Amino acid sequence: MWRFIPITTSCLILIGGVRAGALELVFQEIKADSGLISARIALIDSLPDDLHTYIRKGVPVEFDYSIALWKERPGWFDGLLEKLDISLKIRYDPWEKEYTVLHSTPELILEQLLDDERDALDLLRRPERSLFAVNDTEGVFYVTASLTIKTMSFSSYREVESWLKGEISGAGKPDLEEAPDKLGEFVFDMAVKISGLKNTSLEIRSQKFRHGFSLNAASPYR
Repeated sequence: MWRFIPITTSCLILIGGVRAGALELVFQEIKADSGLISARIALIDSLPDDLHTYIRKGVPVEFDYSIALWKERPGWFDGLLEKLDISLKIRYDPWEKEYTVLHSTPELILEQLLDDERDALDLLRRPERSLFAVNDTEGVFYVTASLTIKTMSFSSYREVESWLKGEISGAGKPDLEEAPDKLGEFVFDMAVKISGLKNTSLEIRSQKFRHGFSLNAASPYR
């Protein structure tokens, strides 16, 4: 089930690969043709066990992606042509027995409710294709991407209240006044759960390419 808050649609980008523990971010596709450069990234391998466990326990986790297109400028600093940001947030609801995934960019907010854990995690690990329009196709380009995985801090637990009260999805979750004992226990447990979990950051950069270049998943650049 999807809930759309549309403004305009936009895409994302990816390339290259960097490993951090069990996590590896790679560019699965890059195409530069007809004045457009598209790219697709993916987080491969399974999530670390501790992070996976925290998600299953209902701790909100955020995946913040940032993808940028650059152009070489010989003898000077390289030029940033465009940067796209996307945030993917997940939380498991123990009352509804479902995962909520929020997908947000400056132009679009999407909400999806999922019963299947694998489908929910796949949404986090595989952002949609990114698309850049290029006016001047001459020269050498490259793409950079970063990912930061963050658990919500206890100091910002008000966000948990909005999840629980259904302010995002409108689902019939209890108001704070209606379930003070349950919510108090939940927030206390969350503070304990997230106390030892640190943010994870990954950064990758593509090889340099010219217009007409194509990279597909059969030969990912790492």
